[in-house]
Amino acid sequence: MRSPKPTSLARRLGLAIAMALFSLGLVEVALRLLWQPRPALGQLSYATADGQPVADLAAAAKLGFVVPVPADQTPRPRYMFAGGKQFYLCYSDAERLGADWLDDAGRVPVRINAFHLRERDSLTLAKPAGEQRIVCIGDSFTFCWGVPEERGWVRLLEDRLRQDGRDVRTVNCGAAGAICVDEYEWGLRHRFGKFAPDVVLVTLCLNDLIPSSGLFVQGPAVATGLRTLDLALGALGRTPLDLDPSVDWVGLLHNLPLEGSGQLYGPDKPYEAMWARGVPQRSLLAMQAWCNEHNCRLGIVLWPFLQGLGPGRHYPFAALHSEVAKFCQEKNLQFLDVLPALAGTRAERLWVSPADMHANPTAHRLALERIVPFAQSLLNP
Repeated sequence: MRSPKPTSLARRLGLAIAMALFSLGLVEVALRLLWQPRPALGQLSYATADGQPVADLAAAAKLGFVVPVPADQTPRPRYMFAGGKQFYLCYSDAERLGADWLDDAGRVPVRINAFHLRERDSLTLAKPAGEQRIVCIGDSFTFCWGVPEERGWVRLLEDRLRQDGRDVRTVNCGAAGAICVDEYEWGLRHRFGKFAPDVVLVTLCLNDLIPSSGLFVQGPAVATGLRTLDLALGALGRTPLDLDPSVDWVGLLHNLPLEGSGQLYGPDKPYEAMWARGVPQRSLLAMQAWCNEHNCRLGIVLWPFLQGLGPGRHYPFAALHSEVAKFCQEKNLQFLDVLPALAGTRAERLWVSPADMHANPTAHRLALERIVPFAQSLLNP
């Protein structure tokens, strides 16, 4: 049998390449015409206790679910939940999420007591004789957003400390009209300190300290202009949450100017409240002074961003953890870093949902193992 002529091989190869390019072209056209990216699972919405949807903050205010924090109790305008209200955090795709902390309709109930806190109605300003109180101040990670209150770290801490017969009560002051560190100080002085704490635990999240895309820092997205190639690169390469390890992200964000920063600064996380401006540091020292004046102890707890965590992953914010730890050590502030408890778990396993990167019960439970002995050391100096 004679071998095919070179011209025949070249013709066949050229035809194969042409067919492959034609097929890829058809796929590209089909993707552009027919395929739409699916939103991340677990989109968040809100509903009243009787199931009425609540569209946004304006609607919540109109229905009486949020009220302004009095102007003399906050350094900037803030809203807090209205006392005595109950509502639901509602997550789409409940069946696909398979989250055992959501009810059958994909909801988490939230109840707010008379003090505008996600706390029990039995809480009183007067502290019963013999009771030790731990007042927990922070943002949504202290509020335990997206998680039933009994499965969040604040309530779990109380349960654990009471196991040895100790009369301890935790008070959840998270996301009660205070979401920046200077607002935590104002809250302690004007509202939260009225609960007569023996210990004040102030929880910092990294978005309290550096500008961010909400609960995370997002890098550049893959965008070649070809939908087919973008999907392939997105499946095989880094996502915008997997930040380039060669970039000094902490230094970059510390030095990010106010102008031209997109959505990284805003009313929730204003420029003047960031760590690089020195405001959180001054606020922590002011809270330490308040605690000294009121014969209680202050503890600082730092949570990481829930990205870049897990085996083989790069977590690019360790330098900021070190900065906070060094400051606390120099100023004799008691400090706990939660990062070691979470670093070995893939970040995706720690989220309430892919669309809501708050800490889920797994993250709360892991963090608790470090928070419990820290709280014990503050109760028993």
